Parts: sequence; structure tokens; C-alpha cells
Amino acid sequence: MRLPPRDRERLALAAWASLEEATAWLADPQTDREGIAVARERDAAIESGQVTPLTLEEFRRRTRGTAE
Repeated sequence: MRLPPRDRERLALAAWASLEEATAWLADPQTDREGIAVARERDAAIESGQVTPLTLEEFRRRTRGTAE
């Protein structure tokens, strides 16, 4: 958390890219049943129009500087 914001962003992107390369564990429903259930509920809320997801820009605006 002491890295400059740009370096933290690069680190986060590198970590995410490494996960994208090895996502077989995501296919296993035993991985996180509660998390999968929450994700499905949120997806249904978005699909039904109950909620509107944040754009990437809005997410970044809201979270910028919160972890510093």
C-alpha cells in the first residue's frame, strides 16, 4: 500500500493477468458456494433492471485514493 498509485495499478493488473491464465479453479462450484450465490443474485438484479452497474470510470472515481 506504500507504492505510488500507478505502481499499485500495474501490480494489480499483473496479478489479474496471472489469474486469467489459471482459472480452472473457478469452474469448481465447491470453490466458493456463497460467493457464487451472491454473484448470481447480483447478476439477476442487473439483468432485471433493479440495479445499474457502475461503469469502469465511475468505479475508479469512487475508489480512487481509498486504499492510499
